[in-house]
Amino acid sequence: MSSAFSCRPVVGFIFDGDDTLWKTEQLYDMARTRARQIVKGAGLDGARWEEIERSTDIKNVRTFGFSTERFPTSCVQAYEQLCREVGCDAEARVAARVQRAAHTAFLRKAPLVTRARKTLERLRASGHKLALLTKGNAELQNKRIHASGLSDLFEVIAVVPEKNVEVIREVVARLKIRPEQACMVGNSLRSDILPAIEAGLQAVWIDAHVWEYERNSPSAAPAECAALSTLADIPKVVSTRVNG
Repeated sequence: MSSAFSCRPVVGFIFDGDDTLWKTEQLYDMARTRARQIVKGAGLDGARWEEIERSTDIKNVRTFGFSTERFPTSCVQAYEQLCREVGCDAEARVAARVQRAAHTAFLRKAPLVTRARKTLERLRASGHKLALLTKGNAELQNKRIHASGLSDLFEVIAVVPEKNVEVIREVVARLKIRPEQACMVGNSLRSDILPAIEAGLQAVWIDAHVWEYERNSPSAAPAECAALSTLADIPKVVSTRVNG
């Protein structure tokens, strides 16, 4: 844990959802594996397809944002580009199968991170206010929130297209606390930690898996935040800071 982490008492926590409270990246990996097998079955290099797809998916954020269109589109575009590279025609039926395989990422339930509910319950029991702030397609994210079974533990739930200083401060205000009394918890330095610190919050970075787009950020957690390996360690941080 970072020794520079502030000792200000935390009144409220704002949690990220994807890959902080529940595991979503593995859903994309499973769908990607299925699509890769289809591409390989069509006589093409599956490893090269995945390389193209991952690069294309990052670029497509500019066009599709975090909509459910982006990932399936990236998978199909990668197949089409690979066909051009090897000098063959892309087949509509293969492209359709790749798209359907990619779409399965949105159909499966995202499993909870280990001890996610117990951690939230422990924080609630100690009197902390809790909020959930997650970005992405509203329909998909609300589906994941409902499936998580964690909704009852949050005083505020917000699904937004992008996280920034203004959005984070708005959630803090809805908790009826000041920024310096709040702590952001997330696995992305880019989307969770850096904007939270800029907004005047404390922050806890969970060193968990993030997809390539979110890795376009500093490789190490800033000194202003605590870096933890698991979500379950958060109550220990709170206890250490409050009781000193």
